[in-house]
Amino acid sequence: MGFGDFISHLILKYLVIPKTPKVLPGKTHIACIGDSITFGAGVNGKTQMTWEHFLNELLGEEYQVINYGISGRTLQEKGDYPYKKDKFYQISLHCGAEIYLIMLGTNDAKPYNWDRERYRRELASFVEEYRALPQQPRVVLMTPPRCYDDPKIGKVAFDIERETIDREIVPILREEAEGKGLPVVDLNAFTQGHPDWFGDGVHPNEIGNRQIAGYLAEQLRGLGFCR
Repeated sequence: MGFGDFISHLILKYLVIPKTPKVLPGKTHIACIGDSITFGAGVNGKTQMTWEHFLNELLGEEYQVINYGISGRTLQEKGDYPYKKDKFYQISLHCGAEIYLIMLGTNDAKPYNWDRERYRRELASFVEEYRALPQQPRVVLMTPPRCYDDPKIGKVAFDIERETIDREIVPILREEAEGKGLPVVDLNAFTQGHPDWFGDGVHPNEIGNRQIAGYLAEQLRGLGFCR
């Protein structure tokens, strides 16, 4: 491991883990499980520019949208940075949320992480752990947004394989949702044709986060999950 890789490893493992959110009483809680796209890497982690913040504004004060996103994380436990090995995984399971939005897959699409059957199998068990919680929450699966070439390097950044997301991960998520009778919010389709929503081609910028929040609010209301 070179010095640059070592620094990147430390950043992913320690420095980009956000503070544990405080769960506020008297609210309907929406817990967002994901990676850097959920965390807000495209806006440098600025809380008031994330799609969770904009979604909370749209839904109103009776809701609390909680950000449990951690940069670099995979759904697969044999990925380089598995979500289940971070404290936020256990914290999210015990936060008592009424609604869970789950979006993990972008980092699984790196060639050294990807295993189709393992992803399918572990997605099913991951989702079931949230569905089986005592409060019987509503669980929504979300497909990763479309990835675009980073204008600085002329290709998709961070070793992410766009075709793996589009041709394998998105269909698996749709199939899993259908098989379990769960709703799916297809951000991959929604963000298609909008590279301007992503500063580096992968992480939504402020405009992208506003667009995603608006679409999510519309979908959640359409499902009858929110007013």
